[in-house]
Amino acid sequence: MDSNRLTLAPHYENKNTKKIEPIPGRNAFNAMLNPETTTVMEGIENYFRYTGGMLQKCQRLTNPTIELPSLILDATGAIPKELWPKDCNSIKDMIECLRNATILPYGEAHQSPIVKLQWCGMIFTTRVTKLTTKYTFFDINGIPLRAEVTLELAQYFSRWPYEEKKSPDLTHLVVVKAGDSLPLMCERVYNDSSYYLQVARINGLTDFRRLKPGMTLEFPPIRE
Repeated sequence: MDSNRLTLAPHYENKNTKKIEPIPGRNAFNAMLNPETTTVMEGIENYFRYTGGMLQKCQRLTNPTIELPSLILDATGAIPKELWPKDCNSIKDMIECLRNATILPYGEAHQSPIVKLQWCGMIFTTRVTKLTTKYTFFDINGIPLRAEVTLELAQYFSRWPYEEKKSPDLTHLVVVKAGDSLPLMCERVYNDSSYYLQVARINGLTDFRRLKPGMTLEFPPIRE
């Protein structure tokens, strides 16, 4: 792998090893040309919590998102064949290789890949949230010979290593037990029961009062 070329490598979380590992049989996608710009976006959001019986307004960082505005795919012959993505002979092949590395579901869980973005010493663990392809040049038969791809990615936080951790700065997966309530579980994870509405929203719970024993809930990191 050329460490100077942008690479998008498909991975998954192995439940047995509890590690993020390459997906067997799926190739990484190597950019033909590195993008001229890459945008990393972070923000600040407000939230409220109860402290000492009083409602307190706090702020936290949002998870970083990354935008690659223009990945050039070219099959006109202007770019040497050795720089083409592996096993690709056309724009169609290149798009399929890129989709296979970034968004096509895999395995029994039918989840999109966890994508490790590597470029010039930078490594981001992400999931692609949007892939847009713009075809810009065709041959006389209408077959595309050049395309520009825009990718939007969100930082991904591994779940499994955090199950045995107790810090409220890490994501937890918690199995509901008989007698559990969402405020009680928030108190155990965050030492603050007031997060139950946010946790209910993140887990898509329409009625947080009716938790079923055995179901698994995600308790995301908090930042203040």
